Amino acid sequence: MLWEVRSLTQLLLLLLVARAGTQMPSKEVQVVWAKEGFPVQLPCILSSIQQNFSRGHSFIWKVTVTWQHWQDRTPQARWYTVFRVGPGGLRSVQLSLKSRLQLGRLGLHQGDFSLWLHPARLTDAGEYRARVQFENDDLRCHLCLRFGQASVTASPPGPIVISGLVLLNCSFNRPDLPEAVLWSRGRVPITPSSQHFPLGSLLFLPHVTLSDAGPWNCCVVYPDGFSVSITHHLKVLGLEPLTPKTVYVGEGSKVELPCHLSPALGTMPGLIAQWTLPWGRGSCLVSGDDKSSFALRLDHVSRAQAGTYNCSLSFQGHQLNAVVTLAVITVTAKSFGSSSSRKGLLCEVTPMFGQEHLQWISLDNQTLENPPGPWLELGDEELQVDRWQCQVYQGAQQYGAVVYNLGLQGTGAQLSERNPKATKGGKELPVILSLGILFLLLFGVGAAVFRFRQGQFLRSFSALEDAAQNPQRQSKAEEMEPECPCQS
Repeated sequence: MLWEVRSLTQLLLLLLVARAGTQMPSKEVQVVWAKEGFPVQLPCILSSIQQNFSRGHSFIWKVTVTWQHWQDRTPQARWYTVFRVGPGGLRSVQLSLKSRLQLGRLGLHQGDFSLWLHPARLTDAGEYRARVQFENDDLRCHLCLRFGQASVTASPPGPIVISGLVLLNCSFNRPDLPEAVLWSRGRVPITPSSQHFPLGSLLFLPHVTLSDAGPWNCCVVYPDGFSVSITHHLKVLGLEPLTPKTVYVGEGSKVELPCHLSPALGTMPGLIAQWTLPWGRGSCLVSGDDKSSFALRLDHVSRAQAGTYNCSLSFQGHQLNAVVTLAVITVTAKSFGSSSSRKGLLCEVTPMFGQEHLQWISLDNQTLENPPGPWLELGDEELQVDRWQCQVYQGAQQYGAVVYNLGLQGTGAQLSERNPKATKGGKELPVILSLGILFLLLFGVGAAVFRFRQGQFLRSFSALEDAAQNPQRQSKAEEMEPECPCQS
């Protein structure tokens, strides 16, 4: 008897457990997570047995699908229908959701009655229930749509100074733990290295470089298959030019040596850059403008100013530096040959790095040949051209140029190059002028010495002086001076 009671008790327990197991899915509410602005699926799919039944030809003509959303944003909370498919495929969709709702992608014939939202919005959150009626059976689905906020936060926030460190944290406000967090950049997975340390939802960059600027992507994956991707744009603050830069400029021109913070932070009072001049010539201070530029402006550049300039700036405890080399292009008139009878223009770059090549261009006569190299020989045709330009290239790219005007700068020897016939006897004129000036100087000195000697002689011997005077002049002097300074 006791054995029978125990057996009956166990049977009742098994039946209760079995009944509870069959009723549990209908009472459970499946939670579906979504991200605002992205598509989301509210699943409602027939079981394998029901799918076999649904493959019948007449199934589609007998099924009815109804999706409802619990409206709790109004004083009178209620269920309202958002999507309905009647027998024969007749559809009815709420007008405000018509453009965003779609029923199962697999199709009704395959038993997929899932509701898709394209895209999901925050107002779509809440409970949903679906009822699928066919033949003598039906399918009920009960779900809750929730929205999570995905984010990537950087510590410290804001632009990161070169050589600084930053910790990126990828998160999604879902209560359960993700299955994996995958970091990537440009679809390339991030693996541990001396520059990047991924650890779950964290990514540590101990030494930020300029190459780290730009988008970083993390993908959060959950066990139920839900995944969300977030992109964080990392800003790295540095001085531009980022690499040493060479500025080519013609002698006598104005130039600005670039140095600015990137990205620009606008006007920051008290932020001053120090420029170190080449060859130990000291330094100067430059305040930033509203574009975070600390450019050094030079007027009338000379060859003596050529060299390497260093722009340094102290920001957030870090020392930022930019290196700019000023290369000055000069053109000078030269003579060459055994008798210096041949004339030409020599183009030079100071300093020159060996990668440059020079090209002469005629700006006034396009038919003339443009000779390469630093030297331009001035023949009869070349002398008839007023403007010649010396261009500096590296490869196929032009980096700088200077214009030499024979007409404006042609003085002295350069004028003689412009008109060879007019130079005949021109070299003798300076010699003649020099000899003439020397002769006049010698004559003046001799006259002065003679006059001085004569005065001394006449004062010592007044009688001889009186005898030497003109008698007429002497008589007039005697009338004016009745008393003689020398009396016997």
